Order: sequence, then C-alpha cells, then structure tokens
Amino acid sequence: MGLISNYFKVMKLTEEMEKKSDVKGDLARMQAGMNGANQTLATMAAQRQSAEQSLAAGPIDGEVGRVDAAATITQFAPTGVMISGRTVIELQLLVSLPGGIPLPVAHSAALDMGQIPRLVPGARIAVTLNPADPASLRIDWSKPAPV
Repeated sequence: MGLISNYFKVMKLTEEMEKKSDVKGDLARMQAGMNGANQTLATMAAQRQSAEQSLAAGPIDGEVGRVDAAATITQFAPTGVMISGRTVIELQLLVSLPGGIPLPVAHSAALDMGQIPRLVPGARIAVTLNPADPASLRIDWSKPAPV
C-alpha cells in the first residue's frame, strides 16, 4: 500500500507544479538573459577592436607598440632586497588596456620610501607597456593615479 500511496502523492505534486509553472515567463526571462549576454559580447568585441586600433595608431613615448594604461594593484610584497637604498617590491597588477581589456601582470620595482604609501590593494597607478610584452611595464609615478 505504501508504494501506491507514494505514487499518488507524486502525481498530486506533479499536477500542482504544472499549475504553478510559468513556462512562457521562464522562456521570456531566459531570452532577456541571452540578449544581455549578447550585448555584453558585442561591447567586448567593440572594445577589443578599439584597443587594436589604438595599438595600430602608433608609438607612444617613441617606442613602437607602447601604450599608456591604468593598473590596479591586486597584491604586493616586499622582497627583502634593497637597491641603492630603495626597497624592491613584487607587485601583482591588473592593467586596463585601452578599450577596457584587462591584463594581469607581475612586476618588480625598486621604490623610494615616498612611493610605498601609494601601494594599497585596489589603488590605481599610471603605467606604460607594450601589450605584446607585459614585462615591458613601467610605472609612471609622475602622473596622478587614474580614476
């Protein structure tokens, strides 16, 4: 008897779920989500094209392929090394290339004591680099932090 009563319970629950389901509404929400995803992909493609055009536009600072960019500090750690009285810091950066393309970069820099307070996770700094060679990154301490 238990098996038959369980069967009828399942059938009753199934009927209730069918009455409460809104297939048309669910499909409309899914379509809206897909439209949003397609718009995001189109925006990213436009940003990539813009970045490629910026790179093709020519050199900055007299170096081929070098671009100005903003970087967000994600992590930093002193290495324990000193060079000419300057502390060497290992930085983990997320560089925002022209067009908004993110590029993670690890960079070591010998810093003066006055620059160290600017090292805060989430802080933004001005940099230049060749996107094809992230190791070419240089921090431009003379420029204010980009917004």
